[in-house]
Amino acid sequence: MKKTKKMLALLMAVTMACTMFMTGCGGGDSSSGGDSNTLVIAIQEEIEGTDIQQIGWENAVHGLLYSPLVTYSEDLSEVLPCFAESYKTSKDGKTITFKIPKDAKFSNGDTLNAESVKKSFDRFLKISEYAGDLGAVESIEATDDTTVVFHLSKAAPYMWANLTSTYGGLVDVDQVEELGEEEFNRAAVSNGMYYVEDWQAGSQIVLAKNPYFQTSNPNVENKGVGNFDKIIVRFIPDEFTRVSELESGNVDIIWDVPTGSVKDVEANDDLQTFYYKQAGVSYAMFNTEAGALKDIKVREAINIGIDRDHIAKVLNNVVTPEYGYISEAQAGYSKEYAEKLEKEYAYNPDKAKALLKEAGYEDKDGDGILEKDGKKLSIEYCAATDNATSKATAPIIQEQLKALGIDLTIKEYEGAYIKQLQRDSKFEMAARRYVWNDADILYYVFTEASGYPWHKAEVTEALEKARYTVDPEERVKAYEKFHDELFKEMPAVSLFADNYCIATTSEVKGFKVTSDGRPIFNDVTK
Repeated sequence: MKKTKKMLALLMAVTMACTMFMTGCGGGDSSSGGDSNTLVIAIQEEIEGTDIQQIGWENAVHGLLYSPLVTYSEDLSEVLPCFAESYKTSKDGKTITFKIPKDAKFSNGDTLNAESVKKSFDRFLKISEYAGDLGAVESIEATDDTTVVFHLSKAAPYMWANLTSTYGGLVDVDQVEELGEEEFNRAAVSNGMYYVEDWQAGSQIVLAKNPYFQTSNPNVENKGVGNFDKIIVRFIPDEFTRVSELESGNVDIIWDVPTGSVKDVEANDDLQTFYYKQAGVSYAMFNTEAGALKDIKVREAINIGIDRDHIAKVLNNVVTPEYGYISEAQAGYSKEYAEKLEKEYAYNPDKAKALLKEAGYEDKDGDGILEKDGKKLSIEYCAATDNATSKATAPIIQEQLKALGIDLTIKEYEGAYIKQLQRDSKFEMAARRYVWNDADILYYVFTEASGYPWHKAEVTEALEKARYTVDPEERVKAYEKFHDELFKEMPAVSLFADNYCIATTSEVKGFKVTSDGRPIFNDVTK
């Protein structure tokens, strides 16, 4: 779930100043790739802040700054302790009790006890734009120094996705009150493996080892402080510059290896690659009240008239075709149901053409574009310029739909602008995507809670049921019901899930990334 906010005015000013003196690679004189006590990471986007409760999106930096109470197992099948030593849920699912380590501290040495946890989550529920992810919480109490109890209105399994995420990390609220929100957002005091030493806007952020860090995460061997004195995270927007910096040894790890570089990186014996899938789906949303798209036959024709396998092939398999709206990197996924959807909605241009004919479209003038009542079958498609696969896919879809007799015109905008066009219903067909390791994200895509015009009572009902269904198998069935109801209206076309690549130098040892993209640094050395 990624949302965009404006950077603080001060940071913007500093960024502009830094840009004047930095090269296009986005970094300064910070190469420490050969220092065994320093790990250097390169990522595409600069953070918008360090306070996880004030910001709208997070990246690798925040994973180093925060440790949630609990974490998912690597395959998302169970919830395990992380910062909390243990937890238990009541039989009715309405009470969750967490045990906090005795004598725990924040990165600055402040006491981190049950009351600190309560304060952090109380603040989260007040100010975070993701407070709805914990909407079932009625109250939180600290019953003693090491016991925190969450009281829920009803069992809410969808909450675990937040509690296990970076957004479930702990903030030192006393320091917020002392420093103020704005200052705290520049150097938050938290409970992760590292803390902010220096943030050079437009260039990099330097993180220092938290001497008080501890974890109960069974996924890792090292349950104490990090193995590096410092971690430098450089902001390098240009994707090929990130690769060249890795190849030259100036950085140890890079995120988002570009499509055109994946094969070369794989073939380089001095480098290692790690893959994970998009915890979500990239899709095309229809405005079901706009022009030809009012007719469900047209929407159905587009759905089966897109060859997802061909898209994946053209993009060198950096995407995995999807026919439904839950990827295998999300809780709630069913392999059997995904295969069923693939069979039902497989590429079928002949059937697509038949559907368009049933809808009354014919090529009367022989120019290859269908028409009805004197109007050409023309649809405007909004493609996102700030997402590589979305941008690359648009002309492929355009070519495939042209073969059906549909004139698809492409307009390119930033993702945030496309999102607003959808909210205002000022679009026809638009590229959208979502990322969240639980299928509950669909509640914020296809119901009134999304803020978008399209919704349907039966779809909302199925998603509501899934939110509060505790049994995993029954929850999967609720999501199958959601799909059944959604496909009756076909308001969107599922396209693919991105296959992401992280690369490291061969000197980096012990690095892991989970199937849904959570990097694990506890055991990393070089």
